[in-house]
Amino acid sequence: MLKRIASAAIGIILLILVFFWGNLVMINIAVTAVALLALWEFYHAFKQKEIRPYEMLGYVVTLSILAIGFIPNALIKVFLFVIMPIILFIMFCSSVLTNMKRNVVDIAVTILGLIYVSFFFSFIAFICHIEHGLYYIWYVFGGAWMTDTFAFFIGSKFGKHKFTQISAKKSIEGCIAGVVGCAIFYAAYTFYLNSIGLEINLILMTFIGIIVSIISQIGDLAASSIKRYCGVKDFGNIMPGHGGALDRFDSVIMIAPFIYMLFQFIVI
Repeated sequence: MLKRIASAAIGIILLILVFFWGNLVMINIAVTAVALLALWEFYHAFKQKEIRPYEMLGYVVTLSILAIGFIPNALIKVFLFVIMPIILFIMFCSSVLTNMKRNVVDIAVTILGLIYVSFFFSFIAFICHIEHGLYYIWYVFGGAWMTDTFAFFIGSKFGKHKFTQISAKKSIEGCIAGVVGCAIFYAAYTFYLNSIGLEINLILMTFIGIIVSIISQIGDLAASSIKRYCGVKDFGNIMPGHGGALDRFDSVIMIAPFIYMLFQFIVI
C-alpha cells in the first residue's frame, strides 16, 4: 500500500511539473515519450501470445505526436486520410512478400496499438493546444484519479458485490463510489474555473463527471481484458504498485478524446 501511494505521489508531482510549469513543447515531448513506452508495453504483452506486431512502424508513427500544435489542421487530416492507408498497405505488402511471416493478426494488433495507445494519447496533447486547454486537461487527469481513488478505497472497504469477472477486485460499490467521487471533483473544479473567469456550465459539468467516470472505468476494464487475454498481470513495472505506463494511463486515454470533443465541438 505504501509503495502504491509513494509511486502515485511521485507521478502526480511529475505531471504537475510538466503541465503547470512546462511549455507546450515540453508537454508534447512528455506525451510522446509516455506514448512510446505504453505502445512498447502493449506490443510486448501481445508477444506473449506469439503475435509479432510491426513495432518500429508503430513507434515511428507515434513520434508524430511531437508535431501536434505546430502543424496546420489540414496536415493532420492528411495524416489520418493518407498516411494511415499507406501504413496499412505497407504491412500487407510485407505479409504477402514474405509468405505471411507476419499475418493479418500481427497487422491488426499493430493498428489496434496505434489507435488505442498512440492516437488516444495524442488527445492529451490536442487538449493542451486548444484555448484554455491547460485548464481543461485536469478534467482528464482529475476525473481518472478521483474515480480510481474513490473506487479503490470504498470498494476495498465496503465492496461486497463483484462487478465483473474481467477484474476480480472491481465491486459494484466501488464503481458507484468512483462515479460519485468524479462528479464531486468536476463540480468543485468547475466552480474554481468559473471563479477565475472561465464561464462553464456547473450543472452540466457535474453530470459530465458521471459520464467521464463511467468512461474511466470502462477504460480500466478494457486494459484488464487485454492483459487477461495476453496472460500478463501488468503491462510493465515502471511504477511500483501501479504497473506500467499503460496501466497508469488506461483510463486517462479513454477520457481524453471525450474531453477534447466536449470543449472543441460542444458549447458548455
